[in-house]
Amino acid sequence: MGERLDHLRRQVCTGLAFAALFGGGAVLALTVFPLVSLLTPAGPTRWARNQRLVHWLFRGYVWSLRRLGVIEVTVDGADRLRAATGVMIVANHPTLLDVVLLMGLVPRSQCIVKGALWDSPYLGRLVRGTGYIRNDLEPEALLGACRDSMARGESLIIFPEGTRTTPGEPPRFRRGFANIATMLEADIQLVTIICRPLTLVKGEPWWMVPSRRPRFHVQVGERLDASQWMGYKYRSLAARKLVRQLEEYYMECLADG
Repeated sequence: MGERLDHLRRQVCTGLAFAALFGGGAVLALTVFPLVSLLTPAGPTRWARNQRLVHWLFRGYVWSLRRLGVIEVTVDGADRLRAATGVMIVANHPTLLDVVLLMGLVPRSQCIVKGALWDSPYLGRLVRGTGYIRNDLEPEALLGACRDSMARGESLIIFPEGTRTTPGEPPRFRRGFANIATMLEADIQLVTIICRPLTLVKGEPWWMVPSRRPRFHVQVGERLDASQWMGYKYRSLAARKLVRQLEEYYMECLADG
């Protein structure tokens, strides 16, 4: 009886948490962001301040989920992730909460987001106010935006799979992140996210809460120096090798986890 009540409680809290996440983003964009705009000139300084606000919002959100008993979270190497600046942060993508976890750990983070979000009535002000990068830009413009962002000290969070991992299948990475890394000669900070039991996975509705409280383990791994892929005659060859290298790395990490 106690387990069933706990399951029901977590189900209700999960629903409230989803409403708070989307509602909170909209409220932030409609209230605090305009205040920042009044006090800060348009451009990178305003984006940086809004990114900090999102960081603290997500950090508080994860804290609330833990306090409510919805999830458990452990992080190995959080200090290294917080100290990372101007790098590409690459992570696997098992659940819907991954971006929230990472942005709550990285004070100045940059994301590549769907272009449709820029016109969203709920999140449009948020993605525009933070200076996040549209994914429908022309290739040269997208590359330039990533270069400028990392030059300002922002860390670019990338999920190379492009979508959440299908449960039971190994990670399959798209080459876009590798093209950006090799063309910009960017260092890569590897992060592995493990969730047991799985929740909020691809193709599963939010109310399918597992019988046990999910435990998230965020492991900050090695940092790859850009010099590893600067010696290739052809950039496409370096990008393919980087994709294979990271697919093998994550398969090994997830098998051990």
